[in-house]
Amino acid sequence: MQEVQAFLNVWRGGNGFATLVEDGVVGPVTVDAINAFQEVQGGNGDGQILVADTSDVDGGQIATGDLGTSDEVQGQGDGTTIKEACEAAKADCKEKANCSQDNLKMRKCLCWRGGELGFTCQVKCGCSTPVA
Repeated sequence: MQEVQAFLNVWRGGNGFATLVEDGVVGPVTVDAINAFQEVQGGNGDGQILVADTSDVDGGQIATGDLGTSDEVQGQGDGTTIKEACEAAKADCKEKANCSQDNLKMRKCLCWRGGELGFTCQVKCGCSTPVA
């Protein structure tokens, strides 16, 4: 849950909202923050953001710490399923990061109901070694 709270804090901080305490507790403040985020993103405000393990989809390795020397970029995608939306987000992120497949490091996809196809996911990624 701390991953979700950190994700929400990036969005909240960039949009003039107070940040959440990243304590991993799913309390009413966190659920309200999720609902607000979903509504702005065109979701249904069901209070759920799902964490999808990117190893379930094609390409990249899951990164939990520092991705390396490159900056992280963010990809976003829509799909009729969480897997499809996560794959689209990963493809978007991979294109933006411009890494070789061997050097691509992905975080977990964060997904919610919404978007044009039913689900939207975002994922951060980067290169473990700079591209020359």
